[in-house]
Amino acid sequence: MMGAAGATAQMAVKTAGPAADTVMMSEKMEGDYLVRRYVIRSMDDVDYSIHYRISVAKLNAALKGNTQALSEMNSFVEGLMQDTTRRVCEVIITGYASPDGSVAFNEKLAAQRANDFKAYVDAKYDFSKHFNVTVKSVAEDWKATHAAIAASSIPDRAMVLQIVDGSQAPMAKEQALKRNPAVWNYLAEQILPPMRRVEVMIGYATDRMVEQRTLVRKPTPAPQPAPAPDYVVVEENVNGVIVEMPDKGEARKEMRETSQTVKKDAKAVDRLAKRDARKAAKIARAQEKAAKKIAKKEAKAAKKAARATKKSYKELERM
Repeated sequence: MMGAAGATAQMAVKTAGPAADTVMMSEKMEGDYLVRRYVIRSMDDVDYSIHYRISVAKLNAALKGNTQALSEMNSFVEGLMQDTTRRVCEVIITGYASPDGSVAFNEKLAAQRANDFKAYVDAKYDFSKHFNVTVKSVAEDWKATHAAIAASSIPDRAMVLQIVDGSQAPMAKEQALKRNPAVWNYLAEQILPPMRRVEVMIGYATDRMVEQRTLVRKPTPAPQPAPAPDYVVVEENVNGVIVEMPDKGEARKEMRETSQTVKKDAKAVDRLAKRDARKAAKIARAQEKAAKKIAKKEAKAAKKAARATKKSYKELERM
């Protein structure tokens, strides 16, 4: 009389564990890459559900669904024994009983089923020797059937839900349900059998090695200064560049003297040109001044002549 609210037993379900714990194991350079190696430790678990017959605490491996569940558990445990990256943290075996029958009987039956299955895995895998095994038991009440009944096509479903959710004693609820044969037959065939079970939860830690490779970009080398030229620029003009080649002895001395003479002559020419320019500017200013003076005199004479002419006209008019 095992306790499950569903119409079918769950075989094996893996559930997500807590967040992984990451530990860096090493760090080194390999060529242009920084290589870090981590161990990622995460928790996980797997569950198996095994059916039992009504009022029976002895495992029947051939009972519907048990063959597949036991085969899957056997494969998992064998792999677990050989996989050094996984470590079992706990094993919880919980026996269940369905709500039909007396509460005292069901509590005893649930505990017997849990211990029976513990004896089975100890004999087969020596669980208790290698792992921390906890045994629990649960005698389901009628309220535990609510979800399965609500999702079913049981006759008079509303009435059935009212009974199982009510405040009556367990035996009173059972008697009320048995008064409707169609209801009781459906419960006995579809709802109650999956509740007679043992559930096994195996919690384990997994260690996984991960390597992270990061390209380390090397700094770009600073540009090197250009080597000093083996010549010296003396003068540039439209005709090209005069240079002093790395000659030795008198040839080099002569070249320097020539360069100095050229520079000296160039400066003298420049001074003469500036002096001539200053003289020309001075002459131009003097000529401009003289021209202004002459123009002024001419303008004054013209005014005077105009006044004289005007005076002559007036005198002629008076005559």
